[in-house]
Amino acid sequence: MSAGNIFLKTLRKIYAWFEYPHRFLAVRDVLSRPGATVLDIGCGNHSPSLTKRYFPSCRYEGVDCQTWNRDAADEAAMDRFFPLDLDQPSVLTAIPDAAYDVIFCSHVLEHLRQPVKVFQDLLPKLRPGGLLYVEVPSARSLRFPPARNGWFGIRGCLNFWDDPTHRSLVSLPQLMEIAQGHRLTIRQAGRRFLWRRVLFLPCYMLAGIVLRGYIPASVVWDAVGFAEYFVAQAPPSAIALPAPHFDTAAVRVEKNIGQQSQ
Repeated sequence: MSAGNIFLKTLRKIYAWFEYPHRFLAVRDVLSRPGATVLDIGCGNHSPSLTKRYFPSCRYEGVDCQTWNRDAADEAAMDRFFPLDLDQPSVLTAIPDAAYDVIFCSHVLEHLRQPVKVFQDLLPKLRPGGLLYVEVPSARSLRFPPARNGWFGIRGCLNFWDDPTHRSLVSLPQLMEIAQGHRLTIRQAGRRFLWRRVLFLPCYMLAGIVLRGYIPASVVWDAVGFAEYFVAQAPPSAIALPAPHFDTAAVRVEKNIGQQSQ
């Protein structure tokens, strides 16, 4: 084997080590169990293949409204697929309740019109004791330079608005408060950070340039604090959504207005 081939092989190994997602580390104690059921909200970026590569015995079910970075291998890796547009939250009724040991919702909510509603409707999908992983861009991402024009060879999303499908920042404290209101326990929370992605950042940047021709913005996310996350665990018993709240004062006002107009 030539020196060039050895070099490329080494870079691919480095890049493969890099691609192991933070979300796997956060929930691998549950995901490693034989037959663990996974619901991946927004299953692009080859997430089905990646999940099955590291957790081959899991049952993987994906949700998406498009085929962003998903190929035939990813389709084959999925045990079930829900083609749902989450801008219509009612579609989540198609997904069974109390059916999943792990739910991933990574970099999805910031794309939606009603992120809080979608988040609430996902909670009953967890099995008792199941884990929910949520990751979104942090407020820091608003201050970073745009990567749209290849800033320092970086492409992708470095500033929040680099992605034109982003709608608004999502408040993790608000979501955690909602989760705790449904008796979930927050197991982890904070800035997404993997030490190896920072320590070996020059190697990952070189691998990106050689293997892809550019540096993916996600390579530097951990170093700059682009994303934040939390992991919540469902209670031992099933989660029930609260009954709809009606503003009785508003109803009385509308009734009085109607009577006055007669």
